[in-house]
Amino acid sequence: MALETILLAVGNRDETRVEQLTSTAVELAEPVDALVTVAHVVPAESGTISESALPIAGQHRPTVLSDDEYDDVLDRSEIADADGSDVDDAITRHETVRAVVDRLESSGVTAETRGVIGDSGEALVTLARESDADRIVIGGRHRSPTDKVVFGSVAQDVLLSAPCPVTFVRDA
Repeated sequence: MALETILLAVGNRDETRVEQLTSTAVELAEPVDALVTVAHVVPAESGTISESALPIAGQHRPTVLSDDEYDDVLDRSEIADADGSDVDDAITRHETVRAVVDRLESSGVTAETRGVIGDSGEALVTLARESDADRIVIGGRHRSPTDKVVFGSVAQDVLLSAPCPVTFVRDA
């Protein structure tokens, strides 16, 4: 199986592992000149996305956004908390995605950005299918057994449902 498209999932806690995720994607993509699709999921929870963005999102399933649509959704996100934590979170995610793309491109790897609206695990698997990804790269951290039961895991959802092999990048 040829490795032509790699889906690199970048989540809201990945700002600390940009180097690990990027170097893993470069290691996989560079030798075979594969495209790296940097994906970020925007949750479709009430208060997170403005009503004006919902027509972009479409149905009640994950929706793949173009670069411009993704930027537009982030620009129109509503502030849910008075302390601004949601805005900071959105900005951090956006900056992290851009940092990853910049590092990939400076390494000579062709990259594109895709935003997805929906449940993180399901949305990433949907994007992997729609983009015919040959590999998914996703980060994660060590969690206690209680954390796994109570909080779930996006990485676990992707590992169990992915249409292609998954490379898991663990925190150092």
